[in-house]
Amino acid sequence: MRIETLEKNHLEKITPNDLPSIHEVNPIAVCNEVSTIESVEPAANEIDASCELVDRLESFKRNGTEKLEVLYDSEVTEQIADYLSGLEDLKYENWTKLSLEQRKQLLNQIERQIAAIEHRPPLPIDVEKMKASTFGYQSNYYHKIALNSLYVGSNSQKDYREVIDTIIHEGRHAYQHYNVDKKLIHESASVVATWRENFYDPKYQYYNSGSCIIPVKGRLQDVGFRLYYYQPVEIDARNFAADVMLKLKQKVFLS
Repeated sequence: MRIETLEKNHLEKITPNDLPSIHEVNPIAVCNEVSTIESVEPAANEIDASCELVDRLESFKRNGTEKLEVLYDSEVTEQIADYLSGLEDLKYENWTKLSLEQRKQLLNQIERQIAAIEHRPPLPIDVEKMKASTFGYQSNYYHKIALNSLYVGSNSQKDYREVIDTIIHEGRHAYQHYNVDKKLIHESASVVATWRENFYDPKYQYYNSGSCIIPVKGRLQDVGFRLYYYQPVEIDARNFAADVMLKLKQKVFLS
């Protein structure tokens, strides 16, 4: 999920295994979970699965006896940037002439091509009303990507950039889930193991709460969003989208 800034306090409450699903969280219970985080260990089968991912890729690197499909971020980001920079309708001056429905159709076209580049199944793109603090989300449970209609319908150049960034970001979450749940194709099996842990290990559940009030230097502060913001799958998705956006700027597609 992409949300606007670290200072935003109006955050959606989400479940451990499906980031956009809404629910209320008891801050006391959440913080109690934080205090015992070091004592929570992954289940044995999760450790075995993560180790198997690493062993498979390392075996391939050593002797090449197992033919694996391997994608490299440096190549994928370049291919996505090449594709997006060649889309006439996505150019800002043309984007502003499109209706909301036409923009939705274009975004679905973009997701289908990004999914093909990332060797994963595409997700349908929905445009929904959301809080202004939320740009969009990817739902593994509902099998879709949703973007905020406030930004998709805007003609602001800043909002236009956010829409592009968001569809790349949320597509990356779909790629993470594909590697964890379906098939290992990412260049680093150890990175995929951290995604698996982040999605399914109980110690990460509080990251999804959006609210955790703890004493900091004698004052109560809500650090829930920072915990969410700095978890591995969010860092990876932000960095991946930032790399594509930088390449688009270098190609003089974005100002």
